[in-house]
Amino acid sequence: MRKAAGTLIGKSASRVVRMRGRSAGQALPGLIVETLVPGYLGVMLTQLPEGVVIVTGTNGKTTTTKMIVEVLQVNGKRVLTNATGSNLTRGIISSISQRATPGGRLPFDIAVFELDEAYAHQFTNAIKPRFVLALNASRDQLDRYGEVDTVAKLIGDAMLSATDRIVTNADDPRLLAIAQQANVPSDYFGVAVGLRKFFPRDDELVAVGSPKMYVKAPSDTLAVELASFKGSQATYRIGKQRIQTKLEVTGQHNFQNAAGALALLRVLLPKVQITQIVKQLSMVQPAFGRGEIFHLKDGSKLQLNLVKNPASFRQGIASYVRPNEAVMIAINDKLADSRDVSWLWDIDFTGLQMSHVAVTTGSRAADMALRLAYDETTVDIVKPHIDEALQEFAKLPGDKVIFASYTAMLRLYEILKTKAGKKL
Repeated sequence: MRKAAGTLIGKSASRVVRMRGRSAGQALPGLIVETLVPGYLGVMLTQLPEGVVIVTGTNGKTTTTKMIVEVLQVNGKRVLTNATGSNLTRGIISSISQRATPGGRLPFDIAVFELDEAYAHQFTNAIKPRFVLALNASRDQLDRYGEVDTVAKLIGDAMLSATDRIVTNADDPRLLAIAQQANVPSDYFGVAVGLRKFFPRDDELVAVGSPKMYVKAPSDTLAVELASFKGSQATYRIGKQRIQTKLEVTGQHNFQNAAGALALLRVLLPKVQITQIVKQLSMVQPAFGRGEIFHLKDGSKLQLNLVKNPASFRQGIASYVRPNEAVMIAINDKLADSRDVSWLWDIDFTGLQMSHVAVTTGSRAADMALRLAYDETTVDIVKPHIDEALQEFAKLPGDKVIFASYTAMLRLYEILKTKAGKKL
């Protein structure tokens, strides 16, 4: 009864949301179902013969989930996922109600959900995942989560709920310690010792004095290791094999995320050759707003990148800033971005000195310009209105790159997808 009732309510609420033209209302139908039909999430997901997979962590959830889902689909799996990136329980419930039959049946083999750290406990109270992939733990929204130890505990709640296996980042000491205490087997991914400088821990980003030493998993215990990368080429060590591939997703952080995806996919697809899995993963395109490239009318390219905390912004600068290329930074302080933008002061922006920071925009445009000034990086234009800022920025010659907080990215993506050609 709950299956059919919840599904009917969810589909009806979604129809009303679309009629009212709410582009950001993916979670609202789920909230209504969650309120009116308690237990809907659990009874629906118990139908899946291969269970539930959770992907969680501070950074990289959307892209990594997309990698896993698309590779599973290529191998014939019917996969239920929250493809819109709405990663709270209500967003997942919305996805379920829309994809179910009117009678409440889920015609899928397996579910792969990206899950917001703070909602892990609520989700796992409803249903226990078979597998959990935990990517990393770093400071994120200080006004919502608190410091990194709190973030790690939230992610750890999800990890310890796994019934079959945990896959996690051996280079993240907090997550490694949690996995080593779990009652289920754990697989690890990581990067080669020579690449560690490209992937600093959260503690190292703000280290004062001697860095704290952590226990690290030995390299030979890794299921997947990122051995090297250059440009769009990455080499992975998987068992005794070294496999080189060219990835469609961009950025060094996504080479690391791909290692996590590969470590999990080895478990989910035990009968598929790992070389075939790597080949399939290499074809996955970037998730929306995560390094997507748009073609402008003058023939130039514009790349849109989400940044939401010190770690993601640092990786974005390292991966996407090129000499003399125009840069725009769009920072909002809405709830989904974080009301507290003090995290901007924990980023080393000197890497932007070689580029041309043309515009800062968003509700914190002036704050962003001031922060850059402290790293001796000048800004040409400070324009809070995002639509107007993008219009001026797009007129600049040559290729361009934008770094944007979450709600700013959503607005920029909405404009770009209608006015520019997107790389498919």
